[in-house]
Amino acid sequence: MFFVGNSFRVILVLSVMLLAGCSASPDERVVQMFLEAQDAFEKAEKLSTENQPKEFYRVATMFQRVIDQGVRSGPIYYNLGNAWLHAKEPGRALAAYHLAQRYLPLDPYIASNKQIALGNAAPLEPSTPIIEYVFFWQNSIGCREKVLCSVLLTVITFILAVFYLFVRYRRLRRFVMMLLALTIIAVCSTGYDWYRFEWIRHAVIAVEKAEPRKGNSEQYEPLFTTPVPFGTTVIVLDERNDWSRLRFSSGQDGWLPKNQIIEF
Repeated sequence: MFFVGNSFRVILVLSVMLLAGCSASPDERVVQMFLEAQDAFEKAEKLSTENQPKEFYRVATMFQRVIDQGVRSGPIYYNLGNAWLHAKEPGRALAAYHLAQRYLPLDPYIASNKQIALGNAAPLEPSTPIIEYVFFWQNSIGCREKVLCSVLLTVITFILAVFYLFVRYRRLRRFVMMLLALTIIAVCSTGYDWYRFEWIRHAVIAVEKAEPRKGNSEQYEPLFTTPVPFGTTVIVLDERNDWSRLRFSSGQDGWLPKNQIIEF
């Protein structure tokens, strides 16, 4: 089976939920919801092949309810993606794996299962913003680690700066200035994550071949001469009726029916 490390991930995700939740530690009810979802996942794996998709669809909704309680965790998104993949919903699985990589960017299991969800598709790769060349570590460190690093550097810099006011030691001043520079860089890196993940709406193409239009109707001309492949990530700019205006890696904007994309 290509989903591995279940027991380890149960322990890891409980630790994350209890010690490093999005805003506050989840209560016992949320922890129980997660354990029930994990137990349902393991039971669904033992079902016959023809009965698995329907049951895993239910499991995915169980994990989604945990997330809807405000819990944000790479392992939970990973489990959600696995459930959607078993449920024969590769588009939803890809969206969940993208979310998981925000917290666990170098996890090999996420990358492997993401490739399984893609199958033979060759999605268009998004262009890399200049800021990500400057912050070259941006996609190698999880967003939670960036927040923690920023907070620690800020606290340490503040304490040493106050201490310097009393001792006036020249070397300490240089050290504080160096820490201040690192703190500013860390805060900017964290702020960029906040901007691109909270302010920008991302989506993945969930159909085998999508044909974006120049307007929100089939009557408009296609935006491209060739279809956009499954798994391509796009930015959601606007919505109108049952259509979404998207920005593609080429920088061009086009429209697709909402049911052809999955936001994440």
